[in-house]
Amino acid sequence: MRCIQRSISSANGGEVNRHLNELGEPHLHLAGLKLWVHGYRYRDVDDYWDGNWLNATAVCSENGATVLVRGAFIRTDEIQDWQHALDKLLADLQGEATLECMEPEIAVTLRAKSLGAIEMEVRITPDQSTQEHRFIFAIDQSYLEPISSQCARLLTAFPIRGS
Repeated sequence: MRCIQRSISSANGGEVNRHLNELGEPHLHLAGLKLWVHGYRYRDVDDYWDGNWLNATAVCSENGATVLVRGAFIRTDEIQDWQHALDKLLADLQGEATLECMEPEIAVTLRAKSLGAIEMEVRITPDQSTQEHRFIFAIDQSYLEPISSQCARLLTAFPIRGS
């Protein structure tokens, strides 16, 4: 499945800010990563494989760099799997919780470090054949419950279809 995507570089930051302001509050927000879901890719399809693709916008920003992707690059079941991994990471404070998507546009890994520290790695690209972007954020365990709750709210708004 190929998704429609768009990259907005930091060189035209005014366009980035206008676009993001139009989106409102993100469904998921963790450190420099924001994700908005606009709806199911296939509104009238209820089967598991086609019915769970979401049209979304994701942006990751830090220290003068902004990468934005849009399209059907994430699925509801991937968000659910990430939520379960986040809950396990919060309970154990060891290991990692990874948002693994079938499409290459985005991947997020949270790795437990010592004393409740968490390293967040975001890989995001609007064009996998010519670009590779990686952001690292230092967060802590206090971020885990809120992002898990955001995943739960997102899944309430966009439940997993089919079986």
